[in-house]
Amino acid sequence: EVYGGVDAKPQLLDLARGMDLVTATPGRLTDFIDRGVITMSNVGFLVLDEADRMLDMGFEPQIREIVQKRDMPSSREGRMTLMFSATFPKEIQKLAQAFMRNYIWIGVGRVGGAVDTVEQSFMVVSERGKFEALT
Repeated sequence: EVYGGVDAKPQLLDLARGMDLVTATPGRLTDFIDRGVITMSNVGFLVLDEADRMLDMGFEPQIREIVQKRDMPSSREGRMTLMFSATFPKEIQKLAQAFMRNYIWIGVGRVGGAVDTVEQSFMVVSERGKFEALT
């Protein structure tokens, strides 16, 4: 895992051992690319989870920088891209078009609503009562 807000040294040591899979936040990943710690040249799969939230949080410019202006292979060069989003607004569709070749949108359930096979409930519990409430 590569993410900001914590000491980078343990993350650097993990990366030095070699990785087949890296999960990262855009800021720390850009930092490590700029330092020459990690390269994007061998990325075969790019997964953007919570893509709508990343846009809401203002990460689009950093994501575009990593995907389009660094040494990451393009979709034409064989990189597979998967995007997951609770919603699929126009901004996400534009991002998908920029990062993917012939993207396919698969909708599950009703957009903006809960799936009727999932039961949602809300419980107010004390700090001490959390474990008991979950069991």
